[in-house]
Amino acid sequence: MFRLNKNKTNIIISGGSKGLGKDLVNRFLSKGCNVINLSRRNKNKSDKQLSNYNVNLSSEKKTFQTVKKIKKKYDSINLIICCVGSGKSVPIGKENKKSWDQSFSTNLFTATNLIESYLSVYKYKRTKIILISSIAGSKIIDAPITYSVAKSALNFYGKMKSKNLAKYKINLNIISPGNILQINNIWHKKLKRNNRLIKKYLKKNVPLNSFCNTKQIYDLCFYLLSESGNNITGSNFVIDGGQSL
Repeated sequence: MFRLNKNKTNIIISGGSKGLGKDLVNRFLSKGCNVINLSRRNKNKSDKQLSNYNVNLSSEKKTFQTVKKIKKKYDSINLIICCVGSGKSVPIGKENKKSWDQSFSTNLFTATNLIESYLSVYKYKRTKIILISSIAGSKIIDAPITYSVAKSALNFYGKMKSKNLAKYKINLNIISPGNILQINNIWHKKLKRNNRLIKKYLKKNVPLNSFCNTKQIYDLCFYLLSESGNNITGSNFVIDGGQSL
């Protein structure tokens, strides 16, 4: 079984102050890892194993400056999880330049800026990289067009970049969750409002009739970080109960 080298496993998680990102931060902290959280507004409680950096990752310059600060404290990074994302956008048919810019800035450029800054500052040191995408990036579902296209672009970036980085022994993979159920998130609130309607939705659209949960995503991240993930790169792992079949 793979065991983390406690206090020597350094993990960067972007968007780690809320939602899925915060859950991943807490789970890796519980394993004794050094976790570096990059968020616009850091709400995580102080922890000797946790470093918080306030940064707008959609800014290439600010992202690069932040990664340089990280390098002064952490000589190497074992895992980067790009977890920033938002499905909030205008209704279908109402797209405009502002909505496109916002969606691409949040769902694509926050990841590309972080990865390119890491490669520049750390000089292509060996590491593992995981992009958190969505099934909306590969299947037409009830999601804003701007969000779906941005996630599709993220997926293609990940595929192309993984091939280029393989020669440096840098593994880059993608995780595409379906409907994530987490306390106080959108699906949790929908269930509280109309449990019967949501269960009907699951039965109709998800073959396994189930939500995705954050532990399943964490377990996959842990596996890819482990030695078992050393020969995996360029893959897009779907956790959606079969919804995208």
